[in-house]
Amino acid sequence: MAEFSITNQLKRLVAACTTAWNGGAPPTLAQALPWLLPKVRPRFQYEALSLLTGGAAPVFRPLAGIFAVSLVADLPDRELDVGEAELEAWNVDFDRLMQRARSNLLARGGEEGFLRVGPGCYRSAWQDNLDGSRLLLPGILQRLRLPGDPVALLPNRDTLLVVGSEDPAGLRWALETALESLHQDPVALNACPLRLSHFQWQPFLARPEHPICPLLFQVEQRRLLAEYASQKALLDRRHGAAGQAITVAPLHLERAPGAVASSYTVWSQGMGEAWLPVADRVRLAWELGGERGRAWVPWARVQERLSHLLEPVGLFPERYRFKAPPQAGQLEGLLTS
Repeated sequence: MAEFSITNQLKRLVAACTTAWNGGAPPTLAQALPWLLPKVRPRFQYEALSLLTGGAAPVFRPLAGIFAVSLVADLPDRELDVGEAELEAWNVDFDRLMQRARSNLLARGGEEGFLRVGPGCYRSAWQDNLDGSRLLLPGILQRLRLPGDPVALLPNRDTLLVVGSEDPAGLRWALETALESLHQDPVALNACPLRLSHFQWQPFLARPEHPICPLLFQVEQRRLLAEYASQKALLDRRHGAAGQAITVAPLHLERAPGAVASSYTVWSQGMGEAWLPVADRVRLAWELGGERGRAWVPWARVQERLSHLLEPVGLFPERYRFKAPPQAGQLEGLLTS
């Protein structure tokens, strides 16, 4: 369901980016300004759009690493994503337009757009596909009665959940509500919580002993599985069309009974050029001196001992390729703890 959802979102984004204004003429800056709004989406959607179309995605800025913000003209008959072509035609920079877009969004309502569903627990009530964009209006979130810093989750386009960073019960409610939405909603985004600290959004982190850590771990694993799976499908399509023999390794999740689930990927000497996702472990198939075997190797050990061979591809989420195949001595070093 997660991969299907991401694919559908990308198709809608492609349609929005290729829709002409009034049958072909793009809007002028004066026509677009009253309709400009900020749009917050998972960062992967923008990265994947470039892989899907082979062209540029809408201009965006990263937000807390895993999300991104772009500009849209929410016109009466369509939604137009603002790209480099629009910025060039209007002779204006992204940051100036973002100021106007945030003002337009604030004009649609402030903290009264939140419903208090429990002590320190709030849910957005706009349901205008811009609920998550209220992250860019930190003033209205800081006026909510919360224990600690605001923590926000946006599991879909019409839902923004806000609780306090020092409220374990509220955090559990928000994470469980977001996960339920992800399982049921065909236009789900992701449930990764963000913390507002000094007017800056950052991923919400918790100490290992915090009671919500298992839920945080589940949320992050779900995001990575969905994004890496969609990324692999897009890369395989692109490489196949270009006749490139590149193996895009999958990310798997292993759920051992009674243990915390962990992620893994696979690599063998026979894979040729391979792009590996970041995982907890690598299932290594090796051959040394005519002897073959398999072993589980922690990803951290691979990065530590073969860092001079690993090269980031430049994707989001990131993948790594070997600049040169590991030699026999290097493989032996991986197999010893």
